[in-house]
Amino acid sequence: MNESICANCDAVLEGEYCAACGQRRFRPRDRRMAHLLGESFDALTDFDGRIWRSLRAALLQPGRIARDWIEGRRARWISPVRLFLLANLLYFLAPGLTDLSLPFNDQVRGQVYQAFDPAVCADPATSGKCRGGQHHSAYTESLLVRRLQRERAAVEARGGRFTLGPFEQRYNAQSEAIGKLLVILHVPFIALALALVAWRSRRYYAEHFVVALGMTTFALLFVQLLLKPAEWLYTRVHGWLGTSGEMPAVVPLLLLAIFVGHFAAACRRCYDGGWWRALVQGIAAFVRGGQHVGLSPGAVPACAVDDVIRSHQTSSSEDIFLR
Repeated sequence: MNESICANCDAVLEGEYCAACGQRRFRPRDRRMAHLLGESFDALTDFDGRIWRSLRAALLQPGRIARDWIEGRRARWISPVRLFLLANLLYFLAPGLTDLSLPFNDQVRGQVYQAFDPAVCADPATSGKCRGGQHHSAYTESLLVRRLQRERAAVEARGGRFTLGPFEQRYNAQSEAIGKLLVILHVPFIALALALVAWRSRRYYAEHFVVALGMTTFALLFVQLLLKPAEWLYTRVHGWLGTSGEMPAVVPLLLLAIFVGHFAAACRRCYDGGWWRALVQGIAAFVRGGQHVGLSPGAVPACAVDDVIRSHQTSSSEDIFLR
């Protein structure tokens, strides 16, 4: 191997890096495992690198990446799309740290349990399932009822006794899978809401989309890296102390303030408006799509938080009910 020729573009090398393509001089020792491991370690521990810099900005500097990206200052950051995909990758690799879908009992109202499995509501251990429901439940309930009526008729025709348990398990499994796919679908709707409330900025829809990507990335990273670990630690500490693990009532309001505040700060930076206008824009973004980030409803502390920051899976509900 000729070390004076660039291995990438065959240009003549005059230094450590190729003047034509920028690749570093390739040497035989670069083929070894030690080099690969060292290169990987350097990339992971380089906190001045673009990935770590972008992660910090996504969490601590609302709208900074989006504003710089829109104005052409892009070399400092990784692409907003790549950062969003990285946040999604963390979710896929650690599904236990976050939950972007709601279980069956949180999607339907208690009337469904009363009609198809009243024993669930009569049992104190499971009666909490009869207090669920979403803002869209009344509209999608007819689809569910027709499906459950068909399943109950089929079970009773075979001489069996129908309960909601098997259907609930199938629903939860499908909802989890569909919920992961729906994450990206929230972004264009948030961008549309921003385009409507920030129409005076005269920005392209693609620029609103970049702002929406930053908001969604923050929501994913905040829940996975900060909120869920804090919830886990809170629950474990109370378990060790033998005390109640119920989350204080102020927590939902605090979380609401964090999310809306971050979104509003991002809007103020990206749209050059005052705080009141930015607050309206941030609330619009949160209402339209930002509140899809939620906590696992099965955990005791999450029940309180879920009242404010709740996954809305209307599309997934309709898909599953129609099947």
